[in-house]
Order: sequence, then C-alpha cells, then structure tokens
Amino acid sequence: MPSRGTRRILVSMLLLCATAMPATGAELYRVELLLFERLQAEPELLSDPYAPVSLPERGVPLWVDSQWTPEPRDTGDIDTESETPGEQVPEILALPREELRLNNIARALENASGYRLVAFTGWQNPFPDGYRTVPLVVDVAADEAGEQRIQGSLQIERRRYLHVQASLHDTHLKVPALDIAPIPRFPVASGLILPLPRYLAPESPAFRETATRLTENRRMRSEEVHYLDAPTFGLVVYFHPITKENGDEEEEG
Repeated sequence: MPSRGTRRILVSMLLLCATAMPATGAELYRVELLLFERLQAEPELLSDPYAPVSLPERGVPLWVDSQWTPEPRDTGDIDTESETPGEQVPEILALPREELRLNNIARALENASGYRLVAFTGWQNPFPDGYRTVPLVVDVAADEAGEQRIQGSLQIERRRYLHVQASLHDTHLKVPALDIAPIPRFPVASGLILPLPRYLAPESPAFRETATRLTENRRMRSEEVHYLDAPTFGLVVYFHPITKENGDEEEEG
C-alpha cells in the first residue's frame, strides 16, 4: 500500500492532469444564445458610422427576418459540410424556450423597462475538436418599426475550449439632412433613364448608420453564463455539455 506521502503526490498529479485538460470532454452541447437591446443608450462615436455592413455570402440564418439568403453552392450535393475547409453547417433545431437555462434572463429582460429582448434561441450541436461553424447570420429588427436592426454574424469553434466569434452591428436608418421630395425619373434623348439620387434610397445598406459594434472572439467555459457587451446591445451565451449513457441523452451536472 502506498504511503501517505505517495498518496498525496498521486492525488496532486491527478489534480494537475485534470486542470490541464479542457473543461469537459463532451462533444454534444446545448447552445443558448440571447440577444438584447439597451433602450436609451448612447451610441459610440465611430469614425465610419455610415460604412455599409456586409453580411456573409454563405452561412446559415440564425436570426434573420430580411431577404438575406446564402449564395448558391457550386455543387448540387446537400450535406452538412461547408465549402470552406474545416467549417461545418450546423442544424439549428430550436428547443422549447422553457427548457433553456437562460430563460430566466429572457423573462427578466422582457419585464425590465430599460431593455428589449431581440432574439433567443437554443439547440443541441456536436462540437468535436477542431469543429467550426459556418457564419451564423444575424439580420433582425430590434424595434417594431424595423428602422433599427442588429446585423452581422457569429461563429462557434471548438479548440481546447469553445470559442464564440461575434461581429455584430447595431444599425439605424439614416435621417436625411434635408427633407427633399422624391425626384421623378424621366427619359432623356439617349433613351436612358436617370437614376434616383442615392439619398432617396433609405433601404440601401449605405444609408444605414451604425450606432455601435460588437467585435469579439471570446473563450467560453461550459456551464457558465457569458456576456458580450456593446453600448447599445448585448449577447448572452451559454453552453451545457450533454453525455450519452445507455443510449439516452442526459445532461451533465
């Protein structure tokens, strides 16, 4: 039988190995993402607030209520692999809200006077080592009129730990400096039609003003609530590992 000192060393070595490993070895996780807006918040003083926001050409819609669609793929094969090496297309099958850990936060935001819940989704997804999603596209109205939108994308990657890369923009329709009536188009001698001035096309991406941006690549520990903040909005992220025992899925912890 090992001596007390030997047992103490063995225990220390086991603890060292445990701390050197990632937070969990599970590959299946429940992913929860919550997007909220801060009402009456002050925008950032950006150097390029009128720069157009470019949404990814490829990816899958996470929260999209616009006409965004991914560019057609070159191949006719339909599978879960992306054209970009190493990127995978997740199957986002939303879980009932009542089953999600962040539901309490969602309810609190709905009842708070200074916040607005914009979107809230959870699903199960495998994340083996080296897994990286295609862009999860966000283009969703943050107000009833649709003049304010959160636009951009998220990506989730499994390295030693889970990582979430966020590139989100809080955009507003630009208010014209002058109240100019629309100028009608009319034919000219060449048979061409003069285009409308650009400032009369408010739905053009070039005429949306970015109030704030959220650009961050955050390492995520599972079973912890993570906040990614911008002055006018924020993203809440939660991962919960799921193990399979005897053919049944059971949540750890």
